[in-house]
Amino acid sequence: MSADLTWLLVRGWNSFQRKSSNGPIFSAEQGNLLNLHSQKYSGLANSKVLAIDANAEGAITVTKIQPNGGQVASARKASTLKRSTGPRRAAKIAAVETAAKGYRADLRAAAVARISALTRVNRRAANPPKDKRSKKVAAEENAIELD
Repeated sequence: MSADLTWLLVRGWNSFQRKSSNGPIFSAEQGNLLNLHSQKYSGLANSKVLAIDANAEGAITVTKIQPNGGQVASARKASTLKRSTGPRRAAKIAAVETAAKGYRADLRAAAVARISALTRVNRRAANPPKDKRSKKVAAEENAIELD
């Protein structure tokens, strides 16, 4: 079935839609980079899908899914980036996986944006922001509370 026909069938009614009263329609489907309900980013309607997700350990997985003649196992190609991978290297990998290898050049900006957001979240989780108050002020407050 073609991608256009699939989109016509699922665009109005699928279980992944998240509608609000006054705003864009979002989508929670696997492989949707921007989580927007549109044909370009749909993980259901397109034949070539790029999924970028975070693992529980903080690693980032880039998965490419394409039709491969009924061979399900070889249709998925995944590459995992360690938690320690820097943001520039991660963005480069996302750009290479989409546009440079001729996979889906139209998703390059969305893939780089998503992988940058995930690396930013990992960095914040690994190094939580420190308290901006000085140790002296905090000690004085503790002394006042004890009195």
